[in-house]
Amino acid sequence: MAISGETPDFERDRAIERLENGELQYIFSVDILNEGIDIPSLNQIIMLRRTESTVVFMQQLGRGLRKHNTKEFTLVLDFIGNYQQNFLIPMALSGDRTYNKDNLRRVVKEGSAAIPGCSTISFDRISEKGIFKALEEGRFAEAKLIRSEFNHLKQILGRTPKLVDFDKNEAMDPLLIIRKYGSYPAFLQQYDKDCTTCFDEKKLAMLKAISTKLGNGKRAVDLEIIRRFAEGDIAIEKESLSARGTGVEALRSASRVLTGEYSKDSPAVAVDEHEQFVASPAFVAMLMDDQFREAVLDLVEFALARNARDYSDAYKDTDFVLNRKYTREEVCRLLRWKKQPNFQNVGGYFHDKDTNTFPVFINYEKDPDISITTQYEDRFVSDNRIIAISKSKRTLASPEIRMLANARLNGVRCYLFVRKNLKDKDDGTEFYFLGEIHPTGEFQEIVMADGVTSAVEIAYELENPVKGDIYEFLMSRLDD
Repeated sequence: MAISGETPDFERDRAIERLENGELQYIFSVDILNEGIDIPSLNQIIMLRRTESTVVFMQQLGRGLRKHNTKEFTLVLDFIGNYQQNFLIPMALSGDRTYNKDNLRRVVKEGSAAIPGCSTISFDRISEKGIFKALEEGRFAEAKLIRSEFNHLKQILGRTPKLVDFDKNEAMDPLLIIRKYGSYPAFLQQYDKDCTTCFDEKKLAMLKAISTKLGNGKRAVDLEIIRRFAEGDIAIEKESLSARGTGVEALRSASRVLTGEYSKDSPAVAVDEHEQFVASPAFVAMLMDDQFREAVLDLVEFALARNARDYSDAYKDTDFVLNRKYTREEVCRLLRWKKQPNFQNVGGYFHDKDTNTFPVFINYEKDPDISITTQYEDRFVSDNRIIAISKSKRTLASPEIRMLANARLNGVRCYLFVRKNLKDKDDGTEFYFLGEIHPTGEFQEIVMADGVTSAVEIAYELENPVKGDIYEFLMSRLDD
């Protein structure tokens, strides 16, 4: 039986009843059974319509994924070629809407271990290879994809979505929009025909600074201050923030970020008057525009919800969450450094004297195109022990090696950040945070592969063993 939007409700209900009773083998429809329909006994999905929308694909696939005591599996027959967009499959099964290629490779490689609950997923080698190829060729930041996902959600809601609507409706991660356009309002002004705002360059620049620096919700205190400014509390006593558990160093770091002291692209929304934060005159003037204020509150509500969902379980006394991913820029900011460093100087590690912190960044799968002197053989010995290589031209007498040899006595805090070194642009710049590490005291001076350049092998012990699926993913070869 075929049903359409013109089919009366009672006929649709009767068709579904007949399908469940076995009187019908198939119902053919377009759009109308994508959402809001629950037929647990459904055990076959036939795709006869092409889609590049993650939301539509997952809605269609999801119709057959309900559990029922009469079925052991669901058969999906794709006649139209959606399988060519087969990165949609790990997205659908894992619930990951970020379009992050590294995350999706991990789901494919580790299957059941990378998803919550007791479901089982496995990919045969041919499927795995096909998905990896699709991921390599996928261009997820293209305006076409973003606009398609946006328009689909807008159609579902019957209005222009707010940022929080994307997560509530399990749609595309709106951080894709922010990375592409700088801010959500900048995107709306360009592509949403119903958009009534027309922010000037200064307001768009401010929204971009807040969105790109803080929009992912990786630290709450900065967002709480901006939220209170936008709600009319333009002078905030620091004591009120401390009473909610924010430490002195975190407040100092937030001050540097929100006053623009930390970096030239920080959102300069505040003035630090010792005992309180005061909204900067420029930000106050912008907030007089109700549409601008609503845009700020929309962003902050979304970012704080992300913080509560993903980043509230802080590791020890840090602003990090174990096994979450961070860029180098975020690491230095969340370690509460006074100034944003030149990241070319950071390289594989850097010691910040003011905070006495020492982040170690490791690319676990090397790019064969990089210099022979930087093709370090960093390696896990086990899930709680790693050998990392120093920067080139170092010896046992080099300052950082001597510092690490006495790290416990000197109170140096070392933290480990690891990534698969894949050419995924934004995706490839994030590192898994694997916790605090301690030099074991085992240092071995070596000569690099060029036969000339010296370096030092440094052994570290991890306080927390690497989570099983992340460890297996880091240790796996994606070209096998």
